[in-house]
Amino acid sequence: MTAAPLTSTPADGIVQIRLPMRGNPMRYVNGYLLDDDDGCTLVDCGWKTDDVLASLHAGLAACGRTLADVRRLAITHMHFDHYGQAGTLLRAGVGELHMHPADWDAALQYLTDPLAADAAADAWIARNGLTIVPEDADDDPHHRRSELTRPTHLTADGGRIGRLRAMWTPGHSPGHLCFVDERSGMLLTGDHVLDPVTPHVGNWFGRGGDAMGDYIASLRRVAASGIAHALPAHGERFDHLQRRVAELLAHEAAREAEILAALAFGAQSATDVARALRWRRRGDPFDALPPPHQQFAVAETLAHLEHLRARGVVERDDAAHPVRYIESTNARASEAS
Repeated sequence: MTAAPLTSTPADGIVQIRLPMRGNPMRYVNGYLLDDDDGCTLVDCGWKTDDVLASLHAGLAACGRTLADVRRLAITHMHFDHYGQAGTLLRAGVGELHMHPADWDAALQYLTDPLAADAAADAWIARNGLTIVPEDADDDPHHRRSELTRPTHLTADGGRIGRLRAMWTPGHSPGHLCFVDERSGMLLTGDHVLDPVTPHVGNWFGRGGDAMGDYIASLRRVAASGIAHALPAHGERFDHLQRRVAELLAHEAAREAEILAALAFGAQSATDVARALRWRRRGDPFDALPPPHQQFAVAETLAHLEHLRARGVVERDDAAHPVRYIESTNARASEAS
């Protein structure tokens, strides 16, 4: 596979810097550097690893800039490939760090004690039917790829960050932000809308609420914006944003139908339901997935089940072990009538 160039210019006044994700099939995460009247704004900053920092410096140098030119850092969401280098950049002199309050809360919850948070997440997944097999010792635990860095600005929906306007799009994370750039007509979509990958939306321990419902509502909000041009956090610019949003909405509706078909056989755990589905773009069976991907699959299935429960379509039996879901009596009565 041909390596992508370190930098490109997908729109006037915007430089795309591809920051490596060693060992991850995504290959890289995009940092976007935007010219502003008082310096530059950088959107997302990659893992806290030496190769990412070196790539960021090289990408800035390729367009005649240094970190001294970066006035502010805007974070689409707190996942480590987007937020990991934030502390390093602030210590290097970047003046502002912007993040949505809900994702700062999520960062506090996880990064205050990552090992305890991982243990709680494993217990949560086990409670939903998936036996956790301890992984081999890892000399690069994933939580080392980030650090807890307090934002200088908690930026909510509609907030201004230089030339950008924040659009709150919860789903992939509670405080996910897309950024509207009226100057170029682009929407920086973060992980909310990707192509051809389907973004992960999961109900993990501590998340609560209706993550899938939030995600679907956020997709509809992007559709209502009418914006056609997208700069995603992974992959390349695409100019069919509205079509891609429609595809993602159709995908989630089809997935919901598959889950309801699985529940027709009676009460099941989220893991039981996940085993009835196909995963990844090539349609892999659940048991063919690596253990970490199985956890993501169960969390995603839980997001769908909890969305169905929020609408009264399924019920949850918390007394069962593992927790089980069943089509609600009201839904069955409605089908029979």
